[in-house]
Amino acid sequence: MDWNLLSDVTSQALAAALQGSAARHGAIAHNIANVDTPGFIRSDVEFEEALALALQRAQRAPDRAGDLLSIVSLRPRPDRAALLRADGNSVDIDREMVALSRNALRYQASTEALSARIRMLRAVIRDSGR
Repeated sequence: MDWNLLSDVTSQALAAALQGSAARHGAIAHNIANVDTPGFIRSDVEFEEALALALQRAQRAPDRAGDLLSIVSLRPRPDRAALLRADGNSVDIDREMVALSRNALRYQASTEALSARIRMLRAVIRDSGR
């Protein structure tokens, strides 16, 4: 029996979403830091589709959830579709600030969902002793 209370598919998916959001935050911060660097190509961490696919697979094989969710790529990839300025830089500061805000909200939502899950588990454990 697995006694790790956070090894279920939902908790692991929330943890993967937090890791993805943290990785995206790093990419956005890197983009913002290089807003004035000639030739710099913005990057992003796109993990939602891969996470959704891994989650579907994990729901069919819950015993492999950790393995399936841990292979979601969190590497920044260059955004080749972004428009280039005259200096070859593709960072649009307004776009980055919106992405930063949106990402922060997603991270906060995932954190709150995982916290709620932990509170529920604590309540179950506490009430099971009565």
